[in-house]
Formats: sequence, structure tokens, C-alpha cells
Amino acid sequence: MYTRQNIMFHYNLMNKGATVLLLSLFTLFASCTKGSISYEDNGLDDMDEDMIVWNISSVDDFQENGLKTKGLVYEYKDLRNACSQSELYNNEKIGIFGSYVLDGKTESVFENTPLWWWEKENGNSFNDVLGNQSFWNYDGENKFWVNDADYIFRAYFPMSKITLQPGSGAARFLIVYDTQVSQYDMMVASRSIKSTEENPVQLLFRHTLAAVSFDFQFTSAGVSDKLTACWLENMNPDGFYSSSTLNYETSINWPQSTSVPVGDRIYYWEPNTPLDITSGSAAKVYNSYAVSADKGSLYTENDGWLLVIPQTTKGPESLKLCFTTNMGGNEVYRVGLPATTLEPGNRYTYHIKISSTNIDVNLSIKEWNERKSSYDIDFINN
Repeated sequence: MYTRQNIMFHYNLMNKGATVLLLSLFTLFASCTKGSISYEDNGLDDMDEDMIVWNISSVDDFQENGLKTKGLVYEYKDLRNACSQSELYNNEKIGIFGSYVLDGKTESVFENTPLWWWEKENGNSFNDVLGNQSFWNYDGENKFWVNDADYIFRAYFPMSKITLQPGSGAARFLIVYDTQVSQYDMMVASRSIKSTEENPVQLLFRHTLAAVSFDFQFTSAGVSDKLTACWLENMNPDGFYSSSTLNYETSINWPQSTSVPVGDRIYYWEPNTPLDITSGSAAKVYNSYAVSADKGSLYTENDGWLLVIPQTTKGPESLKLCFTTNMGGNEVYRVGLPATTLEPGNRYTYHIKISSTNIDVNLSIKEWNERKSSYDIDFINN
């Protein structure tokens, strides 16, 4: 329940000095408020309406239940649950930066301040989309708007897994990500506003990575085998790269980095139990437990999706999907993957269709928050 304290000033009306003091205090408080936004319908006073508070949104702002759900690829279903103190979740946090410019001078407001879903005395008093009080609150004392200032806010998630590089702050983020070492859904948000424009401040979070999955299927009826291992492999030095440094100001920018050396296994995965490949059902790679940590358990954390650095792949002569089967024994089968621009916030499913004479690749692309494909592209691998 939202509570607040009333500050009472007791003075003698005959005491002119006390009267002057009261007027001075009133002027001081008035100078710290925006004064141009009214929240009379909410029954809030000046101090309430001028507190900087948050409205956290995601790219799929509305789904079936009316909440701002997120469709994350791992155990969290939405940012509210991910950042809740409930024992059901891991109590993740969002990192917040914020500063303002006034009369040519820049002042910091938030310096990597944790933000999460918790009830704070005299905290966020605004309602969420369901009409309930919003508990997006931050550590420390409440922050208040400064009149006529230009503000910029920047946020990232998950706070516990990300190490910001020197130079990161309210102006931009620099974040190193190695997808062969980590597999978590990194998101960022930014907002530039005047102090009188918006309260609560809406932070619209965006995915910084692309998600990729693979499945195998025979095209001839009655044929079956078992998938025993799978990985990617560069065929030339300018192929696929698995790490880079995110440079985030207003757009998600992943500069080209050093490619994984030719012949090295990228995202190697060996399932604990070989997967059936038939004409009736597809064997989905990375969707089941791996034999051990060094044989791909990291890549099984996201329901069969690999999180990869956004980039443009060079084509079938540059990047190949490699796999082994039970019947093939130690023989490695390689299928070239088509040139594709992997964009942040999209999912890419490569369907590998195997016949007696060739292997075809069908690529399905969809926005991150939709499990199914929006459109298909067919590539013939001759």
C-alpha cells in the first residue's frame, strides 16, 4: 500500500521571522517541481507527481493477459516476473542510468541504479496496465525532476550478468558478449525527454541478439536415422563470429569482430540421447540435454534456440552446419548455410531437408516474440 508522510510547519503568526522562513521554504520546494503536469485525478500532490518513476515495456507491449509480457527464451516469461522478489523467480534487476542537461551543464541522476519490481514506501504511485499500483522502484532516495531540463535515460537487463565497459553511462553502453561463453537474453532501452513531457517514464526494451535454431527431417517416407552431434564451422577466415562489443546509443550496433578460426567447432552439441530423424517428425537441435558441459549443455538453456551476434553471414561456401548420425558413424555431413542478415530481435529457424540425392535448406524468419514463422525462404544446396 502506498503511504506518504505529511510535513507540518508550526509557527506563530505574530512571529514575522517565522513567516519569512515559511515563505522561503515554500519557494525552495516549488523550485524543485515541474509544475506543468497535473495528476489531480490520482489525488497526488506536487511531491508525488514530480518523482521520477518508471513504466517498463517490451517490444510485445500487449498479449493475451493484458500484461506487458516478454516471451524470453529462458525461464522468465516477462520482465515483471524476472525482476520480482518472489521466491518463484531469480530476482533479476534492471540497471538504470540517467542524467540531465540544464544551462549547458550535465548532472547525473542515476548511476547504474538497480530497478526491480518491489513495494517501496513512498515509491512508484502510478498504476500499471491492469489498474494496479506499479512497483517498478529503484534503490536509494527518490529522485525528483528539475524544471526545463533535458533528460536522457538508459537501461539494460539482466544486471547480474552484464559487465559494462569503461565509457558506459547515460549517453551510451559498451557491452562485450561472447555467445560461446554466455547464452542469456540481453536487452536495452533508452529515452530522451524534457522534464515536463512524461511521467512515468516509459522504457521500451529491445532484444540485442538474434535467435537461431536448426531441425533435421528426411523427405523420403520410411527413412530414419539418429542425430548424434551438431555444430557450425567456418570454411574461410571471414565467416561467422561469435563475440563482439555492443555499442548502444539509440540503435543496436554490433561491429564486425574477429571470426572463429576455420575448422573450429562453433556451438558444438552432443545430445545425451541421440535424436530420431524421420520423415514424420523433425529432430530439433539444442532442444534436449547435452552429454556434458563441454559438449553443449550451455546451448540447451533456451528451448532449442541459440543466441547469436547479429551479423550478415557470407553464404554456403563460408559457413556450414555440420552433423553426425548413428548410421554414418564418424562421417561428418556438411551443409552450406545461405547468406543471411541476422538482425537483433528476430528468430531464424533453418529446416534441413534430407533426400537421397541432396540436402535442401529452408529458412523461417519471425520476430523474437512469435514462436512460429512469418515467412519462409527456400534455398537449394546443390
